[in-house]
Amino acid sequence: MGNATRLPSAGRTTVLRDRELDEEVHCRVFPSGLTAYVVRKPEFTRSYATIATRYGSVDTQLRTNGRTRRLPDGIAHFLEHKVFETPEGDAFDLFASRGASANAFTSFTSTRYLFGTSENYEDNLRTLLDFVFDLHVTDANVEKEKGIIGQEIAMYADDPDWRIYFGALEAMYVRHPVRIDIAGTKETIATITPELLRDVHRAYYHPRIMALAAVSPAPVEATFDAVEERVEGRAFGPPPGPRSALPRESRRARRRQAEVRLAINRPRLLVAFKDAPPPKDPRAQLRLELASSIAFDCLFGNSGSIFLKLYEAGLVDDSFSGSYTAEASFAFAMAGGETDDATKLRATLERELAAALGRGITKEEFERTRNKAVGGFARAFNSPERIAQMLASHHLRGTTVRDYREILFALKLPEVNRRMAAMLAPAARCYSLVLPK
Repeated sequence: MGNATRLPSAGRTTVLRDRELDEEVHCRVFPSGLTAYVVRKPEFTRSYATIATRYGSVDTQLRTNGRTRRLPDGIAHFLEHKVFETPEGDAFDLFASRGASANAFTSFTSTRYLFGTSENYEDNLRTLLDFVFDLHVTDANVEKEKGIIGQEIAMYADDPDWRIYFGALEAMYVRHPVRIDIAGTKETIATITPELLRDVHRAYYHPRIMALAAVSPAPVEATFDAVEERVEGRAFGPPPGPRSALPRESRRARRRQAEVRLAINRPRLLVAFKDAPPPKDPRAQLRLELASSIAFDCLFGNSGSIFLKLYEAGLVDDSFSGSYTAEASFAFAMAGGETDDATKLRATLERELAAALGRGITKEEFERTRNKAVGGFARAFNSPERIAQMLASHHLRGTTVRDYREILFALKLPEVNRRMAAMLAPAARCYSLVLPK
């Protein structure tokens, strides 16, 4: 479906056709810099749209007027909350009144706003574009939000899945901000002001670093017309300057184990693997991610060799899962779940990881796992949510859906085995545990 690095010139629409998938993506770059992707699905009854910006929790600095400011931890997530505030009230209520369900989320590297609906698609899309670009903050509503997010932070402090995940990140990383909770702390968000939120919104909610992706039975031009009406003609300042370089770290984990005790019934254990940052080239980064994900799934997926041994030994259950994550400045893998005996599970994992390094991944395991990935990719085109999020994700990273498919089919077993050996290096390995009080 074309290459995201070869986008159409401003104001023109390009149709990216994929004959193998029998899909068309209409892409237009607007004069403001916003890139919009639209997939028309006349057979669908539901519409879905997301708008994403390349700004997340690891973006801890703001360059404006020739100076660089350190941003408070948690400000990207805080801003996500405040964007929904409008002079008329909460945007969630407006979406609900029009039959739509809306949401948003902040990750390490992006913030996204979305809605799904079976009616009033164009009105809901205009609402999405309005509130994302119209920030309404006051001293009163910012102070109120600090209390709300403070309660959210306290709630996550008692969430075993959240604590084990960030426990693993803190055990892996020394200085990289990926180790910091996306929501920040009560102390860091206390320093956030309306003026700082406006500065961050002006810089990082700039159309040139954003993308809109929509899937709907409505005509393609209906989406483009909404952008023309609600985004074009607005006054935007200069786009954000170059981001400050994030700390580079060695492969060695900061410490071997992180542990916390909570009011739970069964222990939880995560094994984590700190990987080297991916290459800068977007396609090379995507290739590394796909090879690593397949290698990891061969070991820890629901038919993976290590998972099956742990399951048959009664050490794990269906709560056990794993995944590989790669972004421009960091990469890691994690696998884990609930267990009755965390000590025995860790010892068994150590033995099985050593055995996996010795034997490698077989051709049968590789082909089965890659076929599963191919099937999941094809099924994604039956879901408006997954189509839109795929398009937005690939735009933010500088790749395309076609890149994904081509690289997936081009992968070879030796490459996947090399990735497995690199990922499982003992020095890069650590554990995170949540134990009952």
